[in-house]
Amino acid sequence: MIKSKLLTSIFQNYLSSRDIRTYKDSIIYYLIFRMIRGFLVHDLVLNIYDFRVFGSIKKNKTSYFLLKKCEFGDYHELDTIKKFSKKNKIIFFDCGCNYGFYSFYVASLSAKNRVFAIEASKQTSKDFLKNIDLNKFSNISFLNNAISNIDDENILFNESENDWESSQAHKNFKLSSISEVKSVKIDSLLKSSDYLDYQIIIKLDIEGNEMRAIQGSLETIEKMSPLIIIEFSKYIFNKKDNIKYLENFLYRYKYSIYDRNKYKIDLDNIIIKINNLVKGYDTIGNYYLIKNGSKMLEEFLINE
Repeated sequence: MIKSKLLTSIFQNYLSSRDIRTYKDSIIYYLIFRMIRGFLVHDLVLNIYDFRVFGSIKKNKTSYFLLKKCEFGDYHELDTIKKFSKKNKIIFFDCGCNYGFYSFYVASLSAKNRVFAIEASKQTSKDFLKNIDLNKFSNISFLNNAISNIDDENILFNESENDWESSQAHKNFKLSSISEVKSVKIDSLLKSSDYLDYQIIIKLDIEGNEMRAIQGSLETIEKMSPLIIIEFSKYIFNKKDNIKYLENFLYRYKYSIYDRNKYKIDLDNIIIKINNLVKGYDTIGNYYLIKNGSKMLEEFLINE
């Protein structure tokens, strides 16, 4: 198919005047995008919320779905973060940040917020760096590292052809390459920071390595009782050691699991949901780990 710089420029101008979310459910947008997507020459700059990102024209990139669906989703998670940001300064750990949507969203809420964006994939890191140049945020620190329970370990990282699948813990996908990256603990990132007047939120979406990330955060968890947003996938629960570790963590550190409806849910029910996943699905989505009786739990449960 012949690519067209002219069509790309016209479509970019069409997108530049509005937040991409305003095109959601627009038949006109859908028809235009369907007709011209094969002719597009390069990624397109998209306005969304109070920041900008590149929407990829490649279907194997997560940011392609911003162009296709005109939304990011994760509304409850974003609203929860916004609710905390309105009342407090927050430190946000975006573990498995991909092209950076969560990071840029949190940074845009307040200049007082601090973001640690961590991505193990060398290829996907390039997309993040393009987006940070686009926004010029000064409250984001980016690291091309693998979040783990040990610092400075050489990790072999499996790069998938689809950038949302890449993982340290498995390679159940079409492998693109294997790269080497250094590991880092969340606790180590905070040691030199004055964070006592912040609330801390940790987002974990690292394809099966979440329990090691929690192990590397225990000092922070003991001191600050952060809220943890975690994607539960079969790559966590297909290892008995991970299930046992999560069970012990919840008991020892007095944390509970909450769903997007703010209902407490026990670990046995999570395991049932994982075991009931239909073929082709690997995750049951995001859940919250929150310390019992904490200020963050109190604020989390408030309806606004």
